[in-house]
Amino acid sequence: MQAFDRTIPINTSVLEQESNFTFGSAPNSNDTSLETTEQENTLTVEDSRRLRRMKSNRESARRSRMRKRIHLEELGIQLDQLQAQNHDLRTQLGSVLSRCSLVRQENKRLQIEALLFKKRLDEAQTLLLINRLHRVNNVPQNFQAFRRGQVSALASLIV
Repeated sequence: MQAFDRTIPINTSVLEQESNFTFGSAPNSNDTSLETTEQENTLTVEDSRRLRRMKSNRESARRSRMRKRIHLEELGIQLDQLQAQNHDLRTQLGSVLSRCSLVRQENKRLQIEALLFKKRLDEAQTLLLINRLHRVNNVPQNFQAFRRGQVSALASLIV
């Protein structure tokens, strides 16, 4: 029994050879060759385990390759999605930068316009101040001969 647990026959040719054995005949040289053939055709438990391990490893490698293929396909899909998203974002960025440039140009134009209006307001305030001073002090008409700095100084004192 113990020998049966440790060995597993590979093929049935050994059994066929054993069935050719006749009872009552004397052992001959064929019996020793039969034992040698049986030993060659049987696997030990270790060999059986090794074969099962090899089969299991092959199956595991096949599953691993399948997982890798699926993962690569998913990465390819993700790559396509990210490239499309990148393209959309670049388009949006171009649009935003274009609008930003237009807003900056408009801002510069408005700043220049504001400076011009401020200058005109200052000139209007100066003329208004000159008219007030002229009425109050009865200053001669050639008051405009004063330099602009002197008028500005007078205006800042009054305001």
